[in-house]
Amino acid sequence: MSEVDFDTFNAKQSQNMCELARRLRSESPVTRIRNGLVYVARNEDCRAVFRDQDTYSNAGGLRPTGIVIPLEDSSIGELVAPIHPPVRKLATVASQGGNVAKRAQPFARRTADELLDRIVRNRKAELMSEFSLPLTNRVIAWLLGVPIEDAEKLSSWGEEIMLSTLTVTNETERGIGYKQAFPEFTHYLESLIEARMGGEGPEDTVSRIVRAGLEGADLTVPIIRMVLMNLVLGGTATTRDLMGNLLLEVLTHPELHEQLRAERERVPAAVEESLRLSPPVLYMIRTCIKPTQLGGLDIEIGTRVVIGIASANRDEEIYPDSETFLADRKKPAGHLSFGLGQHFCVGAPLARIEAVELLNAFLDRFEPGEIRLTPDFELEWMPMPYMLGPKRLEIEIP
Repeated sequence: MSEVDFDTFNAKQSQNMCELARRLRSESPVTRIRNGLVYVARNEDCRAVFRDQDTYSNAGGLRPTGIVIPLEDSSIGELVAPIHPPVRKLATVASQGGNVAKRAQPFARRTADELLDRIVRNRKAELMSEFSLPLTNRVIAWLLGVPIEDAEKLSSWGEEIMLSTLTVTNETERGIGYKQAFPEFTHYLESLIEARMGGEGPEDTVSRIVRAGLEGADLTVPIIRMVLMNLVLGGTATTRDLMGNLLLEVLTHPELHEQLRAERERVPAAVEESLRLSPPVLYMIRTCIKPTQLGGLDIEIGTRVVIGIASANRDEEIYPDSETFLADRKKPAGHLSFGLGQHFCVGAPLARIEAVELLNAFLDRFEPGEIRLTPDFELEWMPMPYMLGPKRLEIEIP
C-alpha cells in the first residue's frame, strides 16, 4: 500500500478511523501516512514498538515534529533518559505512594454519591461537567491536600489548558510555556510546593515528593510543578474521558446497564472493556533513533512512528468480536490504553478506582430507563486529535 492520506493531528480523522484501521490491520499493518509519519496498526507490532526503547525514543511526545520543549513544560511521556527514570519515580510517588489509590477509594465513592444527589434533585444534568470532571478533580484536590473547594479552579484551569494550543505547540496567544500562558495556575502550584518544601501543610502527595527527592539532581520547584501539572492534567483529560466513555456506553446500551446492575462483579471488567474499545488516548508517538525494519517496512532514523492504540485494541487476532463491548469476555487479553513498558501510565491504579466507584454509584442510583440522554443529544468528541472523550453528555431523569 502506498502512503495513506491520514493525518493523526486532525481530530476529525483520528477520532473516526475505525474503518481505516481495519483495512490497515488487514492490508498494511505498518504504513506511511501524511507528514512523514509511520502508523502501526496491529497489536503485536504496537507492543514491539512500546518495548523497544533502544530503537524508538519517546522524545517529542505527541507534538508535531521539530518542537523542542523545556523540562518544566514537558509531559512525563515525552521525557528520555537520564531525566525520565528519576522523574517517573517522583510521578509514581505522587500517584501511588502511601497506598494512595486504595485510600482514595472511599473518598471517590462519597464524592460520586454527593454529585449524583445534586443531579437527581435537578432532574437534568450534563454529566461531563457535573459528574465525571468534578469527581476526578476533587480526587486530585484530595491528593494535593488542598481545600476541596479548589477543585473547581483546578478543573477550570485544566480544561482551559487542554483546549488550548499549549499541549501541542507549548504556547498560546498569552505566551510561551505554562509560566506565561497560564500564570494563575502556575502560581497556585508553586505556592503549594514552596509551602511543602518549607515544612508547612499536611501529609499529602506534594510532601511525599519533597521527601522522596530527585535522584542525581536537586529537586526544584519547576520540576515538582511539572510532575503536579501531569497529575492534574491527566485527571482533567484522560480520567474524565475514561469515565465519560464508560457512561456513554451504559446510557446507550440499556442491556449493558441491566447486566451490570445484576452482575456487579463485572464492573471492573466493564471499565477495562471501555478502556479497550474507547481508549482516552488514541495513539502515542515514538521517534526512530536507529535504522530498523517493522512489518516489512524500512524505517529511517528520525522517522516518527505512531503507535495506534485504538487500532491495536481492536485487533481481530487478539480480541474475538473486537468491535463489540463485552463485559463478560472470557480471559480478555490486556489492552494498550495505559501504554506498555517503561512508560506505562503511573496513574492507572487511581484512574481505575475512580472509574469503578463512579460506575458503581451510577448503578446503585439508577435502573435502566430511569436516566437517559436527552432527545436532542448529539455526540461530539473533545477536539484534541490524540484523545477520545465526549464533550458533553446531556441527560434527563423522567
